[in-house]
Amino acid sequence: MKKGKIVIIAAALLIVAGIGIIVGLIESDYVSEVYGGELYFFNSEMSGIESEVREIKYHNSQELAENVVEELGKGPKDRRLAGIIEKKTRLISITGVETGSVVVNFSREFLSGNNTKDLLSVYAVVKSLCALRSISSVKVVIEGRDIYTDDGSIIGYLSDRDINLPTDTYTSEMRDVILYFPSKEGSKLQREVRTIKVTDQQPIAQYIINELIKGPENESMTASLNSGTVLLGVETSDNICFVNFKANFLDKNSGSADKEKMTIYSIVDSLTELETIDRVQFLMDGKKVSSFGNINIGSMFGRDESIIG
Repeated sequence: MKKGKIVIIAAALLIVAGIGIIVGLIESDYVSEVYGGELYFFNSEMSGIESEVREIKYHNSQELAENVVEELGKGPKDRRLAGIIEKKTRLISITGVETGSVVVNFSREFLSGNNTKDLLSVYAVVKSLCALRSISSVKVVIEGRDIYTDDGSIIGYLSDRDINLPTDTYTSEMRDVILYFPSKEGSKLQREVRTIKVTDQQPIAQYIINELIKGPENESMTASLNSGTVLLGVETSDNICFVNFKANFLDKNSGSADKEKMTIYSIVDSLTELETIDRVQFLMDGKKVSSFGNINIGSMFGRDESIIG
């Protein structure tokens, strides 16, 4: 009799535990939110990317970003479209969701060896993630390393506005840009004309700053920016160019008052060579900061001809 009671009690406990687990799962699913947004995949000709609406459950912005990439890896449901991520590709990490400037780190299988295809795959990842409210720009890397285009340029942070749709095609041209680097004496800026390949996928101002980060080609000049400087994005409005750097810009490029001045006006004088830019506003992780060493970097900067040798 006692044995029978024990069996009944044990069974009851199991039932209660089972109900608890089921309720927990239901509640967990209930509190999750559903994102209905566009994911991008190759079109039928593999010549561009097209969107497909997908519903994705999530509990927080980090999980949503990860789930978006996971869904991209699964491929499209529309048979007219094709997947943009190779099946063996692993998502190593997604960082920066909390700041809005995201780095997506894939395993090396992400690259197919076809530069055009790989570039479109990057664009698809960027467009899919930038559709999220919490994300403004995305950089795709392979096992922590930059991806390069066929002309040797780094594919840096891209925003939704940098990628033109619905044509999904881009044109390129060779263009002369004027850059300013400090002389070896460090007291004046010197002019260097550089011919670079540009496309309609990035604003010309972004190309100019990336060229400054590469450093001068002329041996009589020195670099104005540390090679580890990271540009998050560039946007021009009403002739004001908003240049958004990663916050470590301040540490990587600080030094003497003269060095800091050369750094600032190397950027400002190079950008104001463009007819569309009169002034430059510096941002660090999307925010104004008050000081860069000895310089008040919170205000806008106009062109300074007196510093040009």
